[in-house]
Amino acid sequence: MAPEDIHFDGNADELKRQMELDDLHDAQKLTPIEYGRLRGISPQRVYYHLKNDHIPLERCLCGKKVIDVKRADEYFQVGEFLPDNNIEGNS
Repeated sequence: MAPEDIHFDGNADELKRQMELDDLHDAQKLTPIEYGRLRGISPQRVYYHLKNDHIPLERCLCGKKVIDVKRADEYFQVGEFLPDNNIEGNS
């Protein structure tokens, strides 16, 4: 992140949050919760697709369960997921 990209309005908490999000945007692997929050997808939806083997779950060297961001993006952008209200098959 370049210094000119930082917009400090006096709120240190917001600046810290923005810097953390910027770091996550460049990540190749994220935990399901981080991925969901970053992409605006509920973590429950991400875990639903992990459970049904739509997205592969991996282990990083540190032992955390992670997903490949590129593969998850490809899956969710195609539109192959159900809306939140239809996860259980309810219409």
